[in-house]
Order: sequence, then structure tokens, then C-alpha cells
Amino acid sequence: MLNNIATPLSARLSRAIMKSTRALVVLSACWAVAYSATLPAAEPAPTGSEWWSFQRLVRPAVPAIGGPEADDVDSPVDAFLLEALRDRHQRFAPRAIPRIRLRRAAIDLLGLPPGSLPSNFKVPTGNAEPPGWWTRIVDGLLASPHYGEAQGRDWLDLVRYAETDGFKSDALRPQAFRYRDYVIRAFNQDRAYSRFVQEQIAGDELFPEDPEAVVATGFNRMWPDESNASNILLARQDALNDLTANVGNVFLGLSMGCAQCHDHKFDPILQSDFYRLQAYFSGIVLADAVPIGSPSELRKYQEALADWLSETRPLRDQLQAIEKSARARAFAIKRRKFPTVVLDAVDTPSEERSARQHQLAFWTERQLPVDEKKLAAALSETDRKRRAGLKKQLAELAKRRPQPPGRLAAMATLEVASGPAPTFVLGGGNYEVPLEEVSPGPPEVLDRTPVTPADAPNRRPGSSGRRASLARWLTADDHPLTARVMVNRIWQGHFGDGLVANANDLGRQTAPPRHRKLLDWLAVEFVESGWSIKHVHRLIMNSRVYQQAGRESATSADPQPYSYFPRRRLSSERIRDAMLAAAGRLDTRLYGPPVRPKLPPGFGSRYTWKASSSQAARSRRSIYIHAKRNLPYPLMRVFDQPDMHESCACRPQTTVAPQALVLLNSELVLDFARGVLKRVQDTTWSKDIPSRVRRSWQLVLGRAPDNRELAGAITFLDEQAARSASDNDVDRANDALLDLCHVLLNTNEFLYVD
Repeated sequence: MLNNIATPLSARLSRAIMKSTRALVVLSACWAVAYSATLPAAEPAPTGSEWWSFQRLVRPAVPAIGGPEADDVDSPVDAFLLEALRDRHQRFAPRAIPRIRLRRAAIDLLGLPPGSLPSNFKVPTGNAEPPGWWTRIVDGLLASPHYGEAQGRDWLDLVRYAETDGFKSDALRPQAFRYRDYVIRAFNQDRAYSRFVQEQIAGDELFPEDPEAVVATGFNRMWPDESNASNILLARQDALNDLTANVGNVFLGLSMGCAQCHDHKFDPILQSDFYRLQAYFSGIVLADAVPIGSPSELRKYQEALADWLSETRPLRDQLQAIEKSARARAFAIKRRKFPTVVLDAVDTPSEERSARQHQLAFWTERQLPVDEKKLAAALSETDRKRRAGLKKQLAELAKRRPQPPGRLAAMATLEVASGPAPTFVLGGGNYEVPLEEVSPGPPEVLDRTPVTPADAPNRRPGSSGRRASLARWLTADDHPLTARVMVNRIWQGHFGDGLVANANDLGRQTAPPRHRKLLDWLAVEFVESGWSIKHVHRLIMNSRVYQQAGRESATSADPQPYSYFPRRRLSSERIRDAMLAAAGRLDTRLYGPPVRPKLPPGFGSRYTWKASSSQAARSRRSIYIHAKRNLPYPLMRVFDQPDMHESCACRPQTTVAPQALVLLNSELVLDFARGVLKRVQDTTWSKDIPSRVRRSWQLVLGRAPDNRELAGAITFLDEQAARSASDNDVDRANDALLDLCHVLLNTNEFLYVD
């Protein structure tokens, strides 16, 4: 009775709300029209292919700078910036002193303070520097094996690198760290950025004999993954959507994901463009072991394997028929939630699956583990004996199964000979509403005679070559976006902000670049250098704009950007690594499986981890800390480590109370202070208080205290010793010195780079 009354009441209420809403919409529209009539006509913004980032790359002429400002030009970079500053009657600040520049460069390139560097990175005495000192410093830092760790960390932000799946189960990805190591090595080797892109998109197709290139295809698997997804078809589509959007963000600098459900509201990107880009990846198969070898070796292996499969087909078919019906009976309840198309994929032998079936099986098989006892119990006595006999025969034949020329354990992607699954534009982005089928292709606004699979040198037998063609198109020397996007990221790494504000979106939702000519000049220079990232670093760091002093030295009361060097806080990883270095505990070994530092006491039990057993492992650089999506390492999370579910183009820099509380109260930070204290005690006499203060300053801040700081620190030590609860003078002095070390780790000078 209540339901009968409620239903008409609910319907009447809904109709009333809809009428009111329509009235408000009409009223708002009328008001907007009336109001807009009172505004001056706006200048039309560029549309379509007229937008600056879609224009072809042309090297602008370097401005000629005369007069006194000519002395500030150390590189073409300076000339472009001085031309803009001159219009505001400003110029660069004076050059920063060597100590500040060395720290700035070491933090930028290595993510480490100068105190952790070898002795050949010496700061000149006073403010004078020998000829060529700065150039040698930059070259030395770029040659360091720790360069790749710092630069690689920024790249991992972009690809949303993690070693777990995320979602509720947050399952482990045991081979993911190999991709992280690949990225570090690529930066250390100054691998051409064009090759770097090609390997990640299509390393298996373009360079099948190169293990590093195959590991690089882990890029195509970095999406968050719901391993226990109930809707397998939706999980597959979500993964492809995520990959498509991330390719747009990372390599094109476009918000392609905004065209998943409809044409882009701001940029000339069609919904069909989104799915044409997705079609390049519709054939990927997710593999944890990949055959590697030269094209001829792989072809011979595949031909031999096909012969073996043909020979064993009758036996395998008999075994499959017996086991298929048994699985249906033994796991009927678990299988009930999956549709027929998914169960068909699972029941099809791996060697015979299509690309789409491989994808569906990836999400399903983890939820349908085969329990051998249950499977055997579901068989009749006759079938059980037949199955045992067939398995014995196949085991003998398996000894003659051809082996690949090489096999690599990695979280990678490849393709199968059956070819990619068809790709459709989806109505409203809904996988259940396929519209027209589309072929792989770039966005129409960028369609400058794209490379086709027939043109790209796909070198992996049986693979479609689709991703190889995309990789070649992305890295063409005349591509309007790829080089611009990357040099903007490099610039952002040095100055905190890019020449384009949003490094992941060079479309119309982001303001045009602050210095368009400089961006284009750097992009052309980047390509012509052979896509060398280190070359761009050298150009920027040898410029006067990079070497200038901070805002306090600016030549104007209202200084413009690039008329001084901006102060920036260290990233979360750099803060922890700098503390480890000051404490003398930093383990600088490169590469390898992730490490797990201790978690704070009382942290809870869900999603936690067991700490690594050795102190050395727990003291490795922060890039090697286990990247768990549902549990970012607490110290780094509080200092703005990005969420690992989304691509992060630029980390935020918040200033919030938990940061100060962690630095002041965390047992971890206090333990770092104890490490500094021990180093001071090991190298100074306990009663030589000035020497102990100077040593503390040198270890933490990389410089000696001035006279005022020295006097203030001595007074502080006297006051803290008087407050100490210890019974003897030595303990009281050490307690006070520990407090001083702790204070220094909390200073802005330690946490920021000038």
C-alpha cells in the first residue's frame, strides 16, 4: 500500500523539479544573453590548426642584444629572455656565488646536495672562480650515474609508475621495477629521446633483440588495474582508455582523454581521434615473459613452434575437451558472474587465443584459479584416467617443444599473429554502444601524412606493426608537438615552471607559452642535437638566466619572471635523500628490486609492508622505495609526492601543518639528526664547541656559519644543555648538540634551493 502511494508522489515531485530546473535554465540563458550584450566584443581566439602548438617547428632568429645588456648574454637562451625583459626596463640579477650555483645544479641534476659529491666538485675559495669551472661542473654532474635517478623520477611521475595495481586488492607487480631501472639507465646513457619514445611505445616491434627495449614496453601497462573486477569487458575498455589518454598527456601534451565520450570542447580533437589513437594499442597482449631475438631467429622459432603445435594438436584438443567440461562443473559458482564471451576466452588454449581473448583472460584468470583437486573431483573415473594418460604423452612431447632464442622476464607487451581486435567509436564512451569502426591514425589536426604500418620497419614476426608506425610518427623530426613537450618539461625541471604552464596540455585550455620563440628555438635545437636531453640541460645551465642570483638581488622592485632565479622547495624524495646524506647513511647503489623502509609506529595494518631487513637497504635513495599505490611512503606523501593513479606533469608545492609536524616530531627525522650528531662527534673534540657548530653547519647546509650564526648557535647550545634532564655534562652537551642538528634539518636553507 505504501509503495502504491509513494510511486505517484515521487513521479509528481520529479516532474515538478524538472519544470523548475527548465525554468531556471531558460532564465539563466536569457540573463547571459542580456549581460553579454553589454560587454565589448572579444577578440576571437585561434581555433583548430591555427593554435600555436599545432604549427610546424621553425627555428626563430636569435635576438640581437646591444648595450649594457649584451654582457648578460652567455647563450642564445639569454638573448630571447633579455629581449622580453628589456621591454619592462629590466635585466638579469647578478650571477649567484659559486656555492649557491653548485648546490642548485647538484639538486637539479642529481637530486643530491653537494656534500654527497666526490671531492672533484669543489667550490672555489671566495666568490671568484677559475676559467671554465662552471662548464666542468655541469659536465661532471651530467656524467654522474645519479643523474638518471633524479631525471627518471620526474618521468615516473608522468607515466604514473607503481609497483602495485591499486584499487581494493592493490596486488603486487613483481617485475615493475625493471621498467624503473630502464628509465634510469636511459637517462644516464643520454639515449636519444626519439629512441626512448619508440622503445616505450613499440620496443617489442622495433627492437625485438634488445632486452631493454622490451622492458620499456612496460609503459603500456602502467594503468591502475582492478584485478578482481567483476565486469571484465569494462575493465578491458577502462585500461585501453587510460593508456590512450596517457599517451596523449605524456608524448603529445594534449588532453586526449577529454575526447573519450564526445568531441573535445576546446581543442580540435574529435571523439574519433581518441579511438583512432586507441586502435594502435588494441592488439597488445600483456606478458610477463617475452621471447627475444633477431627477426630471423624469432621467425625460425615461430615456424618450429607452429609445427610442434600442429603435431600435438590432436592430443591437446582431447585434453582440452575433458578439462573444459570439468572446469565448468568444478567452478560453476565462480564462473557464473562472467558472460559467455569472457568464459570462451578463458577456455580457449593460450596458443589459440585472439588478442582480445588474451586481454579478457588477463583479467579473468586471476579470479578463476584452477584447484587441481577440485578439477580432478569433477571428472569421471574414465576421464580421470584418460586425462592422466594424455598429460603423460604431452609431457614427453614437451621435451621437444622449440625454445625461443632468448626469454626475458619483464612486465611487458607484445602482439599475437591473429592481429589486433577491431576498435569502435563508443557512443558516450560506453563500451556497450559501439558505433563506427575506426582504423589506427593520429588526430586529424596533426595528420601530416602519418606513417602507416607498411612504412614502419616492424621487425617482430607476427606483430601488426601498428605501434611501430605510431612510434615513428611521434618521433619524426618535423612533428609539431613531441619536441616542444619535452623541452618544456626540461625547462620546468630547472625553474619550477615551464614556458608552458601545463606541461601535459599544450592545447587551448592552457595559456600560450610565456616565450614562444625561445620554446621553438629550444625544440629545434633539441631535434638537431639528435634528441639529446643532456644537450638541452647544458644549454640551459650554461646560460646567464640559470646562473643568476635570487629575488633579493633582482634589479627591480617589481621583478619579472626570469629577472632572478626562483626559490623552490626540494621534492619529497630530495628531502629524504638529503637527510640521509647529511646523516652519512645514504646507500648510493643503483638499480634492483624495491626496498621497504620502516613505517611510523601505530600506522595500522591494512596495505602496510614488512620493512627490509638491513639498514643499508632501508637507506637507499627514495626512487627505490616500494611504490605502493594504496600506501605512498608517509614522509614523501606529506611533501607532495603525487598520486600514482594519474599522470603528474608538475608536482604541487603545498605548505601545510603536517609538514612542520613531521619534521619536528617524526622519530625518523630525529634519527637522521642523530646520524648528523654522530658524524660531528666522530670528527671534533667534545669541548671545542665552535668546531662542533661549524661541522654541523657544513654537514647539513654545506657551508660554514657566519659570526652571527656561530654566536647564536653557541648560545642555543648553552640554553639547551641547561634544560637537559641528563645527569652529566657530556650527555647534556650531546643532547643540546642533537637539538641543534635537528633544528638545522628543519631550516628553509636545507629544505629549499636558491
